[in-house]
Amino acid sequence: MQIIEVNNENIGILFDYWNKIGEGIAYFYKTSYESFKKSLLDDTFEGMSILKRNNLYICSEDDEVKGFIQYGIPTFHFTQEGKITKDINIGVIRNLYYEQSRNDIGNALLDLSMRFFESNSIKDIYAFYHVMGMSCNGNHGKLHERFDYIGNLLYEAGFEVEHENLYYICDMKEKELEYLNNSHIEVGEIEDNKQKFILYDENKNLIGNAEIKYIDSLTGLREKDTIYLVWIGIHKDIKGKGLGTEFLNHIIHYCLTKGYRYLHTDTAINNKIAQNFYIRNGFIDKGITRSYICRG
Repeated sequence: MQIIEVNNENIGILFDYWNKIGEGIAYFYKTSYESFKKSLLDDTFEGMSILKRNNLYICSEDDEVKGFIQYGIPTFHFTQEGKITKDINIGVIRNLYYEQSRNDIGNALLDLSMRFFESNSIKDIYAFYHVMGMSCNGNHGKLHERFDYIGNLLYEAGFEVEHENLYYICDMKEKELEYLNNSHIEVGEIEDNKQKFILYDENKNLIGNAEIKYIDSLTGLREKDTIYLVWIGIHKDIKGKGLGTEFLNHIIHYCLTKGYRYLHTDTAINNKIAQNFYIRNGFIDKGITRSYICRG
């Protein structure tokens, strides 16, 4: 077993491994090498650099990648109220992957990060922080349930589950579109790969808001048929009248006319209302994803 630091000069050794571990996971999108490289070494979220201290190592045997870890100190953090703060002292394990039968590799890589955090007096450590995921994965940073054995390794090291989400995909071509309430939408300009929608009723009253993210531009145009639904909401005083579905139908029609086919989204595992809404509207459950925390 050999631990090798990865940098701008040798990062190519990780690309095939990344594509291999992501097979069959909905948010591991097809991506160009350049988008992958930028996502690892110089990534941003809403215009902010994600990591100000970025450490990246692989474990290699017989010149073959057997696992890797990315960890460091972020530039920002979300408070309990959902506000961004830069007054922080936390650590982040952004990526940790290895084969299920090789806990020795997982332990060796995890130990690297824990020694780093200890030497920098960092007590609170986050693993698979949701919004600090790779841009070529749409910034979805949580760990998929397929890798539960990695979650178990984190448990053994003192981590606990922070948040759990369910990931969904809708084949928009299969969706029946109806507009029974005579509503209409206003579409904003694309900013930072995102676009906002406003829903109005027939009397031009604002009754809903939503936002989508364009995945093609984040993957070097390798994932050409996918849109991510960041959020969708209807004013609470008019819920239960089918306007959420109607709003979604407007968004789907807009995306279809632009040549996209699949709509991705995710929601908290305890948000049963949202889950029922997505399932009722043709979304398919693609698994649980989790983030973790170790409090000092």
